[in-house]
Amino acid sequence: MKKKEVQVISCSFQELIDAHLNNQAIPNSEIAGKLTIPEYQRPYVWTEKQINRLLNDLNEYQQWQDFNKPMFYLGSIILHQSGEKLNIIDGQQRITTMLMLGKIKTAEFKTELEYKTSLSVQNIKKNLTYLKAVKDKEIYEFNHIDIIEQIDFSQINITLVITTTEDLAYTFFETHNTGGIRLSGSDIVKAHHLRAISSKKIVNYQARRWEQMESQKVEHILQYLGKIRYWDNRHWRRFPFYRDERGIKSELLDEFSERTLKTGEDISYHYSAVKHENGRQLQMYESQYKQLKQPLWDGNNAMDYINEYIDLYDLLFNKEKQDYRVPDSFYEIVDKLLHGESGTIFLKELLEVAIITYVSRFGFYKLSESTLWLYRFIYSLRVSTGRNVREDSVFKLVYENQFIDNILEVFTIEQLHHFLKKYSYAFNTDNTEKNQSKSKHIETLRKFFPSNNIKEIDQYVKNPKLFDKDLIGSISNFIKSDQNGQ
Repeated sequence: MKKKEVQVISCSFQELIDAHLNNQAIPNSEIAGKLTIPEYQRPYVWTEKQINRLLNDLNEYQQWQDFNKPMFYLGSIILHQSGEKLNIIDGQQRITTMLMLGKIKTAEFKTELEYKTSLSVQNIKKNLTYLKAVKDKEIYEFNHIDIIEQIDFSQINITLVITTTEDLAYTFFETHNTGGIRLSGSDIVKAHHLRAISSKKIVNYQARRWEQMESQKVEHILQYLGKIRYWDNRHWRRFPFYRDERGIKSELLDEFSERTLKTGEDISYHYSAVKHENGRQLQMYESQYKQLKQPLWDGNNAMDYINEYIDLYDLLFNKEKQDYRVPDSFYEIVDKLLHGESGTIFLKELLEVAIITYVSRFGFYKLSESTLWLYRFIYSLRVSTGRNVREDSVFKLVYENQFIDNILEVFTIEQLHHFLKKYSYAFNTDNTEKNQSKSKHIETLRKFFPSNNIKEIDQYVKNPKLFDKDLIGSISNFIKSDQNGQ
């Protein structure tokens, strides 16, 4: 009888390890062999980040009190049977981590899986130290639970895909990892939070609401929200560069699903001020929008937060959805000044982030005026450097000036304007030839501001200090004219 080229077996992790250690057949099959890591496989590279994700999933499963609950599903593992060996093609990271959990739980636990690269050995030692700290309650996130002690390998289910040829094994691996339509970060975030909602009615509402939005727009706004939450100078986190698509997706999944709270609460935080008037106290909400850096809870809470800022983005920057609460002059500024041309795409995105941040703090009050002062601060990079603006320059500007923090943490708009106006920079005279990006930027300013307050670029090459003085004057005149026209 011809041996099957592919066999798919469902078993527990304990059954796989028993078969590996005792050289016996895997249950419900005639397949036996020692688990082996081929020399050409990449090293074991999991860090605390991936381990924490697995521990959180295990803890969530362990807290499930239903007597008839299914087994914990660890996913599929692809093996290539070669003689008495079962080469691990896909699943090394999970298998190794589970074996480490077994070792930390019981010192006598055997693995007999060999690692030949020094990097694998180094990472295993490091992670064993971390897992021991988890068991000893030395890690804050896990100091109140006994995840490792409660692990039962007989209750962890895996799907084994076992092939007789190496080529076929890698065909399955590539199909598994890259075939078909890969889920976007927003799709995974949506699925995560819909699972956390117990009300079928709310699930249907949130699913329909999400599906009406373009996936690309959701991804875009999630990146904006991620940057705002990461750019906190109290505990600054580096957001990946725009070319690092995989890194961005990983960070967004961490921020908007892994780090969201699991308690089922639905609490939102808003900015408000209390005014005293003739013995009365009047509470005023300064903005209808949720605080951007607030904690998020799984389910309805996180989805409402994300949806609210997607709607705000549309209201501010979608020409077809202009809102009566927003002054016409703001839409004029967005239409004529807020461009990503001539090397300013990163500045445009930062200004959009800044405007969203401002509205979350102060609402639409003095929006046009504040947008122009934000514009001066951000687009200073366009004229203070000798080349096109790079993404790392934008990150540096935000970090060194605690930019997002200063928008969110001031008490009044006047304090914010003071911070923005006192910022100083020098006009750089390099690359100022006609039709270069710096020259085009100044031409945009000349067209927007009336009365010829902004001069030809040649004047600023001769007198660099004149540029910012002219820009401040032009902004001030525009604001006065706008206020008189209202």
